[in-house]
Amino acid sequence: MERTSNQRLRATEADPRTSCGRPGCACSLPIGERFVLWALRQWQEDRAVPTEGSALHQAFKCVGLLEVLPDFAIAMDAFLFGARRALHIHQPTCSEVSRDEATLVALCGLAQSDHDGPMMVSLDKLMAPTASRVAGFRLKAFAMALADAGLRLSPAPGEAGARLH
Repeated sequence: MERTSNQRLRATEADPRTSCGRPGCACSLPIGERFVLWALRQWQEDRAVPTEGSALHQAFKCVGLLEVLPDFAIAMDAFLFGARRALHIHQPTCSEVSRDEATLVALCGLAQSDHDGPMMVSLDKLMAPTASRVAGFRLKAFAMALADAGLRLSPAPGEAGARLH
């Protein structure tokens, strides 16, 4: 199936028909943020390098992001091994969004909107310095590929109603 510009996903708006309206519920997130949330949960669930045929591999392939799956996996490994404390990441089926999950999604948004300074300061607080540099570089590549695929995590610079992460 070909993807045209008309089919690009509106990642900055949640679909009110699929949102339950509960605060902190994953269903209220825009599609781009839902994808990031699902991917980090699935990465933790699999606990292995994503291989061909795995859920992560299939999803990244489906949205045209297969080439950045290694960047995503390396960033997540950097979080696993370099975080100053264990991160609280829910199972893929959980409707709640933990603070750590919200932080990781927000960091991807910072990377995508060219706020590299605040992203790196945040990563330095969360992780050992060497791990934060690896995570920052890989998150940036992943986030920019998401934008190229139409999955915007934050409004483009200058758009009205821009959100703070």
